[in-house]
Amino acid sequence: MKKIEKKKRLMEAYGHFRCPKCQGKLSLEGNSLKCTLGHTYDISKKGTVNFVLGYGEENYSLTMLEARKRVMEEGLFQEVLEALAEEIYEDCLLLGKEGEVLRILDAGCGDGTHIEVLGKALKDKGMDVALTGVDISKDGILLAGRKDNDVLYHVADLASLPFQEEAFDVIVNILSPVNYKDFQRVLTKEGRVYKVIPETGYLKELRKLYGLKEYHNEEIVAHLKEQGKVYKERKIKEEKQVGAFVDDLLLMTPMLWDKEILDPGAKIEQVTIELTLFTFGF
Repeated sequence: MKKIEKKKRLMEAYGHFRCPKCQGKLSLEGNSLKCTLGHTYDISKKGTVNFVLGYGEENYSLTMLEARKRVMEEGLFQEVLEALAEEIYEDCLLLGKEGEVLRILDAGCGDGTHIEVLGKALKDKGMDVALTGVDISKDGILLAGRKDNDVLYHVADLASLPFQEEAFDVIVNILSPVNYKDFQRVLTKEGRVYKVIPETGYLKELRKLYGLKEYHNEEIVAHLKEQGKVYKERKIKEEKQVGAFVDDLLLMTPMLWDKEILDPGAKIEQVTIELTLFTFGF
């Protein structure tokens, strides 16, 4: 079966699309999603859809995204994804959702590696999942669309998600921007958001190498707690060996773009991954 046909079957099964232009329901017609007012979103040969209506994030180049993909495949965030799978699984049991199809959205999915790995981990735990990833980067979704899996990937704005109300049981948001209003709209009433936020020690070795000031997350965390009800906070800290892929790591990290290394001869063999996983709802 061609990839577009496989993805169209998933879209038809999910049936939760909403036109970001007029907020009407989108239905599958041929190789497009259309609303009653005639707004049309074509499905690519890879089964992806661009919902951003002619604009998109161009800061993330294909070169950077390919570097990010290679770094993710090296397992830089493996512990984070394992923690996510554990928390989602435990909450699924707590909420009595075992045996149900858990609808999961990765908001800010990049090249799609995280949601693919997370989905496999949850399936290995015996869960039935329906997976969707969105990102405003066209090149990110281009890379994601090359994957041969059961995840739907779309170009979309997090402030105008192309989904109907209560379309998802879980939203995952890893080191990405967030739009609390639209997250609340597309999340079920008892749904959960799992947001990963960096701590002071996150990639501190790279900050030192480039002479950047220490990072603090107090404002971001305070805003989260104003917008949602936090159920859990889980600290994650790992020292990762990165010597084999440090060039890709430097290329993929936005805070380093257009910055100069203080000591060109310095070598980075290890970095600190220090993050907090927040579980919250509305």
